[in-house]
Amino acid sequence: MHSRKLDRRSFILTGLALTQANRARRPIIRTLLKDVSPDDLAGGAVLFHEHLSMHYPPGVATHFSDDVDLMIEETRAAGKDGVSCIVDGGHPDMNRSMDALKQIADQSGVHIVASGGYYMQRTYPAEIASKSADQIADELAREAKAQRLGAFGEIGQQGGELTPDEKKVFTAIGKAQVQTGLPIFTHNAYTGTRVTNPPVPRDAALQQLDILEAAGAKPQNIAIGHVCCLDEPTADIAKQIAKRGAFVGFDRVTILTLPDAKRVTMILALLEAGYADKLLLSSDFSSARALKKNGGPGLAQTVTVFGKMLTAAGVKPEVLHSILVDNPRRFLSFTES
Repeated sequence: MHSRKLDRRSFILTGLALTQANRARRPIIRTLLKDVSPDDLAGGAVLFHEHLSMHYPPGVATHFSDDVDLMIEETRAAGKDGVSCIVDGGHPDMNRSMDALKQIADQSGVHIVASGGYYMQRTYPAEIASKSADQIADELAREAKAQRLGAFGEIGQQGGELTPDEKKVFTAIGKAQVQTGLPIFTHNAYTGTRVTNPPVPRDAALQQLDILEAAGAKPQNIAIGHVCCLDEPTADIAKQIAKRGAFVGFDRVTILTLPDAKRVTMILALLEAGYADKLLLSSDFSSARALKKNGGPGLAQTVTVFGKMLTAAGVKPEVLHSILVDNPRRFLSFTES
């Protein structure tokens, strides 16, 4: 009898331990204020790459986002326009203020995800040159935990070819993703209709994905950014990214590097190929002209301007909802190791 009681007690304790472990491993999205379930963000669009706090380009003395009260109001307005969560794509080498982001998150009513990493060669601190990819990865993983970061991004390159330091940083970001589970979104140098000499290679996006995967990052945790600035009506590069399992970032919509009508054409080609579940939309918000205060569409322009263009082009409401709400929630979700 005594043995049976012990067996029953052991069974109950084991069950409780498994239940707690399963709860701990449920997918979460890490916002600045708390970890949330992906279901908690189902009520509105999730913008995976915007800017709420930054000083860029380097040396800029002031930026409109220095006015935290203004950014709170603009973010609150985005919430009223149907946005549930915004991912800020800044980090220390873009002079992002964590204090500002916390105030915005606390007072706007919109969930805010903060990001970590390094932007591109011209913004790197000097010590990047002397550190190994493993050292950088370890530091980024520690920072992510200490600062409640929910993503690595935007991780970029300043020209058509990655510099040696940029390759090292991309490798470090991939390694940090393995350590933390956090998603990655990148910046590409595609120039839209502007001609450059030398031109940016068409496969620049694929080269980024190659390096991140080689470092151990999983495609489902990666969004290759600014693919919408590659003038390619057939969306061939976008299709290749999606086929490999990564997300395709159309994260400069409404920005005139390329007419939005061309972006709509590329999206229709991507949807026709069956990759609606791999598309992410955002606007890389960085222009004072777009502020609602200045008569612009505001932080929700991805939804209120570009979303309407997709609807007019025949994209069904349920498909658009999946693109704006479901895809980014899936991209941002991770389980802690």
